[in-house]
Amino acid sequence: MTKQLSIFFASLAVIFLSACGEGDVLRVDEVVVNLSPVEGNPSSGYMTIHGGPEDVSLVSVIADDVMRMEMHETVEKDGMAQMQTLTKVPVPAGGTVKFEPGGKHLMIWGVGGGSIHRGTLRMIFIFSNDDRIQVDGIIKQVGGAKTATDKDSAS
Repeated sequence: MTKQLSIFFASLAVIFLSACGEGDVLRVDEVVVNLSPVEGNPSSGYMTIHGGPEDVSLVSVIADDVMRMEMHETVEKDGMAQMQTLTKVPVPAGGTVKFEPGGKHLMIWGVGGGSIHRGTLRMIFIFSNDDRIQVDGIIKQVGGAKTATDKDSAS
C-alpha cells in the first residue's frame, strides 16, 4: 500500500509541476538605439518583443536619460513613406513583434551624455497588463564616433 501511495503522490507532483510551467514569457530583447548623426534630430530605437501567455499591448516606452520618446510606424500613403505616431502596439500571446527600420520604431529625442558615454540606454517597456520590463539598449553611433561599447568590442 505504501508503494502505491508513493507512486500516486509522485504522479500528482508531476502533474502539478507541469501545470506550473512558465510557457511563453513576455520579454523584450535585441534593443538598439541608433544615434542620429545630425545633432538635434531624433535618434531611432529598435527591438524585438516576444509575447507571453496572454495578448497585451505595448503602451509606452520611457527612459530617464532622454528628453522625449515616442512609438512610430512608417506607412505608405499615396506612394510616399510617412510616419505616424502609435499609442499602443498589440503583442499577441506567444507571438513576436519587431521594431525595425522601415516599420515600427522608437523616435528618441535628447539622449543624455551619460548614456552615450556608457554605450547603453536604460529603458522601461510598459504593457497594458501593467507589466514593466527594464532593458539596457545598446547605443550605436550612425556615421560618427564610436560609443564606449563600440570601442570595447573592437578591442
